[in-house]
Amino acid sequence: MELNRKRYNDLDTYYKIKYGMKIIKLPLDGGFTCPNRDGTLSSRGCIYCSDAGAGEWTYRSVGDIKEQIAYQKKILSKPGRAEGYIAYFQNFTNTYGELGKMRQMFYAAIDEDDIVGLSIATRADCLPYEVLNLLEELNENTDLTIELGMQSVNDNTLKFINRGYSHQEFDNGVQKLAYLGIEMVAHIIVGLVGEDIDDYLRDISYINYRGIEGVKIHNLYIENNTYLKSYYEKNNITYDMTKDDYANIVVTMLRHLNPKVVVNRLTGDGIGENIAYPRWSKNKGAVLSTIDKIMKDGDFRQGDLWKEN
Repeated sequence: MELNRKRYNDLDTYYKIKYGMKIIKLPLDGGFTCPNRDGTLSSRGCIYCSDAGAGEWTYRSVGDIKEQIAYQKKILSKPGRAEGYIAYFQNFTNTYGELGKMRQMFYAAIDEDDIVGLSIATRADCLPYEVLNLLEELNENTDLTIELGMQSVNDNTLKFINRGYSHQEFDNGVQKLAYLGIEMVAHIIVGLVGEDIDDYLRDISYINYRGIEGVKIHNLYIENNTYLKSYYEKNNITYDMTKDDYANIVVTMLRHLNPKVVVNRLTGDGIGENIAYPRWSKNKGAVLSTIDKIMKDGDFRQGDLWKEN
């Protein structure tokens, strides 16, 4: 089994060591919505969010959860390779809605021998008592990970992106999950208006401080038919972060990140034809190779600037 030779704790290698085989995440659409979409908090959503709610790679049209799993296996699997799968409820807020629906879908997803874990994307303000009970129960039956859209710890940024709740509320949700021993992955966006390296390092410091197990770092990319695109155009804002700018910022973040944290992602993963700008974000491989080169040329490693509190 071939392992990646990354200078950071990458997800693929982590999975191979943990499970002894290639693990593939299967993006699933449970048909959930979001309090930032249904009028509870807002009808607009976060300013960067597309109509798919981060579910560009899901295929709800093929049927229910079992049918979606079968379809994703078909298109993502490689014949002859030992594989396991993680059911990944990706788009919108997957702990927001009717509890019975959640229970049915989550258990349907893990009720297959080759599904080794369950990943649920949600908001930290959508973790009521009854949902936490369900997550605790699921955590006893499978390898559960909760993905949370942190984006930033800067409350001014959170207001700008219309997330609908403060960083303190996010932290409350993190502490609830940590108390139950549930692993988490936090999302960070690099490139939001008004932020700089100090903000990004504060994001990393928070992840280190709370012991969050995983991180997804990705560049801001602006999609067609989003409020963010119209905001940039209306206010004559130019997206001027280059690929090299982004790569150097990510390397600095990685160097300050606890080496135990699993790096789930280092670049955006949108559908190229939907991205208005930056154009360089459409070439995911080039972004990752630039990060790798900077790490190698500088002999940098994840956590080489991290200091334990």
